[in-house]
Amino acid sequence: MNHLTGYWSLLFQIPVGLLGLSFMVFIHELGHFLAAKWSGVKVHTFSIGFGKKFLKFRRGDTEYCLSVIPFGGYVAMAGENPDEGGYGNTDEFRVKPIPVRIFIAIAGPAANLIFAFVILFGLYLSGVQEPKNAMVVGYVEKGSAAEKAGVQPGDEVLTFKGKPAKDWENFMQVAAMEGGTPSPLHIRRNGRDTDLTLTPEMDPRFGIALTGMLGEWEVTINKLMPNMPAEQSGLKVGDVIESVDGTKIPSSMALVEMINGSKGRNLMLGIRRGTENLQLALTPSLDADSKRYLIGIYPANVVPTQLVKRSVSQSAQTSLAKTYGDATLVFRTFGGILTGHVRLKALSGPIGIVQMIASSMRQSLQKFLEFVAMLNTNLGILNLLPLAITDGGLVLFLLIEAVRRKPLSLRTQSNINRVGISLFMALFLFVTFHDILRIRWLLD
Repeated sequence: MNHLTGYWSLLFQIPVGLLGLSFMVFIHELGHFLAAKWSGVKVHTFSIGFGKKFLKFRRGDTEYCLSVIPFGGYVAMAGENPDEGGYGNTDEFRVKPIPVRIFIAIAGPAANLIFAFVILFGLYLSGVQEPKNAMVVGYVEKGSAAEKAGVQPGDEVLTFKGKPAKDWENFMQVAAMEGGTPSPLHIRRNGRDTDLTLTPEMDPRFGIALTGMLGEWEVTINKLMPNMPAEQSGLKVGDVIESVDGTKIPSSMALVEMINGSKGRNLMLGIRRGTENLQLALTPSLDADSKRYLIGIYPANVVPTQLVKRSVSQSAQTSLAKTYGDATLVFRTFGGILTGHVRLKALSGPIGIVQMIASSMRQSLQKFLEFVAMLNTNLGILNLLPLAITDGGLVLFLLIEAVRRKPLSLRTQSNINRVGISLFMALFLFVTFHDILRIRWLLD
């Protein structure tokens, strides 16, 4: 990929991704805010973002503001800070009964989970594009886990780890958690069922396991680079590349390998443009930076889909199942990290999340909404974990207070929070560093 073009594209994605992230934070903090107001707790500040406030207004007792650091937000309630003192007013957080305080604490994560469900419910009710073809393997990378397992192009994946293979996205998600673990793979080849053993291999760059196989998809041109062979030969954005020298092209990876393997000889591309079938000749050129032969396109794998609409009850059931799956993915990811099947570098921080939000928006509105729903689910679940600086950590303190019949000392709470913040900052710096590396690899 041309680095300059890639960096400009990334810069364009930043504001789009920040808007998506900020809205997700807004939903979370809105949950806390509404619960506090409903419970009779005075709210000093409702802020989206941290740091200096650049846009603010006051209504009643509450100041509403946008702050310069968009990675988060907060609701500042009266009597919330142990160092604030003055506990005596009936509108202070700390004087409210423990069940009320727990309700306020979990309202933020609950708002994210409910919002995720609502997004998915609306999508499924209005209709979504879903794969219409079976899971047929179109590409097997040389030396990959799939090739070692004996997988071949044309195989149909039926089950993985004893469960039906629903679609490629789900299959890759499950495989990503199985680094180094031999797993049963049931396929159908030429009408005969066969059992294989697939051992996904860890990718050292991304910290997750890969199989090295892709589906049988359509390869569509998303963008043309100026003054390159593809543009000069007459290729257009939206063209589907069906073959190269008569060989069927099932994925963009297969296309890239075939172009680079040409070593600069003339190629004949079979193109589908609308209802037309064309044959276009071109000669790949050697890129000085990557030392690879290129034709100057940004290809995309397009999965043939069909519109699927569901009834109200079906939409509700599917939304619950998807939300549950996204929620359990959090625990499966942390479980994979603990067992070594997933690397810590697989986690994404704010930079990675912003980039992925914008990337999903470029694909389609459906992909964007599905990704936003997943992020809201993840945010909700992560904030329910009993860690020192999460809403779940506050709930844990309150449960301890209920058992002891008195809160932990301010010093103990302060020490626990200090350790939690230190660990969080270390993790934040780690994932941010790998976010930057990951973007660099993607640009390459």
